[in-house]
Amino acid sequence: MNIDPLKALESKVELLKKELKSLETRVDDVQADAAQNQLSQTNQLRDNTRRLTKTDDRVAELAESVHRLERLLVALNRKVRAGETRRADFDHWPDLDEDLIAKILHGQDAYARRPQTPQQAKDVRRAIAEYDRRAAEAIEAAEALTHLPPNAESLWRKHYRQWRAITTRQRPEAPDDDTHARDSAAKSVGNEAVARARRQIRARIEDAVAHDLLFPAWFENALGPAAPPGKADVWLYTATDVVLYRLLHGITSPADALGPAPQDEGHRKDLHARLTNECAEHRRP
Repeated sequence: MNIDPLKALESKVELLKKELKSLETRVDDVQADAAQNQLSQTNQLRDNTRRLTKTDDRVAELAESVHRLERLLVALNRKVRAGETRRADFDHWPDLDEDLIAKILHGQDAYARRPQTPQQAKDVRRAIAEYDRRAAEAIEAAEALTHLPPNAESLWRKHYRQWRAITTRQRPEAPDDDTHARDSAAKSVGNEAVARARRQIRARIEDAVAHDLLFPAWFENALGPAAPPGKADVWLYTATDVVLYRLLHGITSPADALGPAPQDEGHRKDLHARLTNECAEHRRP
């Protein structure tokens, strides 16, 4: 036995060094295994991602193929039915004459106008009174120009500025107190006309459905060949408004039910957007 304390300490240090080295070796082995496992998992994840991407692409291809097949079946169905089925006429509406259409459009214009508040009318009248006052001053200034002495240049410039100031302005239009009453009447008449038009249009569409008539191409392109299951009433509501939109805005395309989207903001553009979205929902599988 070594009883020398220094040698005993050195022996313990050497032993600890060996244990530390062994521990470092084990840590290195664990880190190497972990790195290998991480690399393996990364490669596996990459492979799975590739497979998933290929699967998604394949699903997209199949979906597109199904969509093409559906369109071919619809076209084939139309050709078969065209030879043996009566056609629905949604383009000619003699009962919905130009006067009725004008009432509907006039009512829509009335809804689009913002009614003038009493304060706004008061401000307009004040502006008119101010314009008339300045106009009277300008007339007097113009008349004064004709008999000013030749050496009254500064006075001549003053009167001339007064006259020019009013000629560059425009007299505001007087507020019409009857506008609100006329718009209210137009809205009421327009609402009644819309209700009448919708009743006739919906009745003809329901009759076409009941007798299994062949819909126009633009109708099927927009709304599909039939009402979605469980949504017949919503489908009929949209179909009625699509036909009414064509009547109101003179859309005659045999393929495009609604025509191009309007550029100007307003009721027509909002209605076009709503009907486009609703039709897309009805066509969705």
